[in-house]
Amino acid sequence: MNLILISFFAFLSFFLFTGLLSVRKRQKSAEDYLLASRKVSPSFVGLSGAASTASGFGFTGIIAFGYAMGLSGAWFIFGVIFGSFIAFSLTSRRFRVFSQREGAASFAEFLTSGMGEKGGGARKLQVAIGLVSIFAVLLYATAQLTAGSKALHVLFGWDYGVGAMMGAVIVVMYCFAGGIRASIWTDVAQIIVMYGAMTLLAIVSLNAIGGFGALYSGLEAIDPKLVHILPQDNPFGPVLFILGWMSVGLSFIGFPHVMVRFMTLEKSKDTKKALAWYQGYYGAFYITAYIVALCTRILIPDSAEFDKELALPELAQQMLPEVLVGVILAGIFAGTISTADSLVLSCTASISRDLAPKYKESYLFLKISTIGVTAAALALALFGSKSVFDLVLFAITIMGAGFAPIMLVRVMKWRLTPLLAFMMMVAGIAVGIAWRIEGYHVYVYDALPGIVMAFLVYGAGRVMFRMKK
Repeated sequence: MNLILISFFAFLSFFLFTGLLSVRKRQKSAEDYLLASRKVSPSFVGLSGAASTASGFGFTGIIAFGYAMGLSGAWFIFGVIFGSFIAFSLTSRRFRVFSQREGAASFAEFLTSGMGEKGGGARKLQVAIGLVSIFAVLLYATAQLTAGSKALHVLFGWDYGVGAMMGAVIVVMYCFAGGIRASIWTDVAQIIVMYGAMTLLAIVSLNAIGGFGALYSGLEAIDPKLVHILPQDNPFGPVLFILGWMSVGLSFIGFPHVMVRFMTLEKSKDTKKALAWYQGYYGAFYITAYIVALCTRILIPDSAEFDKELALPELAQQMLPEVLVGVILAGIFAGTISTADSLVLSCTASISRDLAPKYKESYLFLKISTIGVTAAALALALFGSKSVFDLVLFAITIMGAGFAPIMLVRVMKWRLTPLLAFMMMVAGIAVGIAWRIEGYHVYVYDALPGIVMAFLVYGAGRVMFRMKK
């Protein structure tokens, strides 16, 4: 255990040092704090986006999902990779160009730009989007702190609160050191370590089982349902099941903390390069993580008391030397913290640009907001749900159903009024939440009906406008 601790703190110190180095390039301005002065290279943007999207969810939620679902859950991986590729291909470059042209530094600021006078309906819509995004992003940040605390709990026996508080302190350190630049630099180091650690664990686990053939046979012996390619008891059928998971990938363009990374690019023409880095590392990491998830189903027996989201650190303890266990733990914890940092900065941008624009250039106000948001995320992590998977998917539903349709309409330059955008957001979120409350999300992910409803509202609104005209 001492060797695990030494290895953990050594690698965690390396990640911290990487992020804190950004203080050397820090400029005390709002644009530098929130957008790194728009001077980030495409490789760093892509790798940082991949790390922020994978983060603690890839080490906890995906492992638990694969453990329970078996082969049919692999459609989730296909859906998020293919869906996000389509969505980002349509939006990323347009978003980068339009956001700089409009001088937008927050997600809501971009979505409402060019919709008329600032004091009218556009301003009210910006406040509404800002409030919803703060709520959703806070849930996501809470999930990251929870994921990090779970990893420390299973290996060191520390109370969940210790890991969450430790993570919150590091988040504030990152933000104060270099703002989003610190987060991006740390992300780049982390995604390389995260992918390397996950690949190593996949190789070792498969070797212990006896290869892919033995993996299939082992899953079938535990439960024949685990080797079905499609779920056998889905009342909505396989097509909607797959489309539901694709809606998760589509929802990524509704993530303020991911989209803001494209705003930091030095040149808009570099968005394709950034997207290639993003999709390559993100896709490779999730495919590898799902292989590990299937292996854990065989190597770690299921029981009523077993928390499936703790399967990966449990597996690491069984399969790897202590020094490598520490490396994996540091990768998990640091990955969750850098993502939480990105999310906190996204909330800070919403507060300063959307809710209190008169302070948007105040460096002091940005730092005060950062402390307040971090404290709120910590409180939710300490006293809220401990399920990372549920927290993340609920946040994805809100951001995907609420923001992704508006994003697509805006970048395609289709006509949109503040009232119609507000109706799209409310309808999409309401249907997504209702779908989840009814329990249908078990069969078809709830972002899909929410996104469909938002576009139906948009279509109905455009028809009514034409009739009125």
